Amino acid sequence: MSATQTLENSHLMVIQALDDLPEPMWDMPGVSGEWSAKDIVAHLTSYELLLIDALQTAHGEKPSPYLMRWVNDLQAFNNEAIEARSYKTAQQIMNEYQDAQIRSTDALASLPAELLEKKGILDWYRSGEASIADLVEGFSRHAQQHCQQIVQFRTANKQLE
Repeated sequence: MSATQTLENSHLMVIQALDDLPEPMWDMPGVSGEWSAKDIVAHLTSYELLLIDALQTAHGEKPSPYLMRWVNDLQAFNNEAIEARSYKTAQQIMNEYQDAQIRSTDALASLPAELLEKKGILDWYRSGEASIADLVEGFSRHAQQHCQQIVQFRTANKQLE
């Protein structure tokens, strides 16, 4: 499967996991630790924005401070992503996620196919031993794990739907 298809499938998983989630359930903690569904989407939004920055490095740009925060301190990056969106509504966060996923898909599609599989393009990721396709695959697995958590949370709280 192509990196573009992997990314599109990842986005579809997120939308399907959240489809018709009742408004009160968006803010309920317990989807992933203390994180709510809204927190998960805020977190996934930060990864879409991260992917956009990462893809810019494939064009020869230096890694952004946002990207380097993720590389150097994943826990702080994750906490900042949730905190930065804590006062937004679920709809605002979904809108931001959807905008970012369109931008990340466009950014990925703009790259030549041969570049996607080339190792060493992302020298800051996995010691330069991974390709853009590897990064997209890793991000997709990450989104899939969170989608599974949302589905499990919904199943455990079915009486609230």
